[in-house]
Amino acid sequence: MARVRAREVDILVGTQMVTKGHDLPNVTLVGVVNADAALSIPDFRASERAFQLLVQVAGRAGRGDAPGRVIVQTWDPTHPAIAFAALHDVDGFLERELTDRRELGYPPLSRSALVRVDAIDESDARQACERLAQVARGCEAALTGKVLVQGPAPAPIARVRNRWRFRVMLRSADRAPLRATLTAVERARESLARTVRASIDVDPVQLL
Repeated sequence: MARVRAREVDILVGTQMVTKGHDLPNVTLVGVVNADAALSIPDFRASERAFQLLVQVAGRAGRGDAPGRVIVQTWDPTHPAIAFAALHDVDGFLERELTDRRELGYPPLSRSALVRVDAIDESDARQACERLAQVARGCEAALTGKVLVQGPAPAPIARVRNRWRFRVMLRSADRAPLRATLTAVERARESLARTVRASIDVDPVQLL
């Protein structure tokens, strides 16, 4: 960045890390290549993160006396994250995103937990995850509809470091029934084979 500020470098190519916290008054043009990649991540927060990134990167251009320009490459310019970012309309995006999450029951309008399971043997991981999902569905909160149990399913990145990964998502409008269900899952987790790793992530930030 020092070389950019010294005008020794006029073109900077990088990942989203270059968008954060840099004050470069001589930058007048910013381009975002394949913005749709951020929107295709299987995570309900994908739109939120894409919008945040686009707003941040737009703020890198035109910070000096010269006006700035931002070009975004996308197949879907009408997507709310892109359309609201182009207008720099934070309130508009927030209202749209909260409407969608309210309809689907996603945080911050509910509480959630992600049960992650992995093992070297794929069948071991799958069976262990199925077992934990079965335990969750057998709890009173799930049987009465106070806790929604989704899965088990392969993780979006199904294999990492030679370990197969599966997961179960639990959601509830209230913390108490979710906590009771997770307590039962935790007890069942302790009885899993040593070859299987399982963890519980309450209000997960990343779903991958």
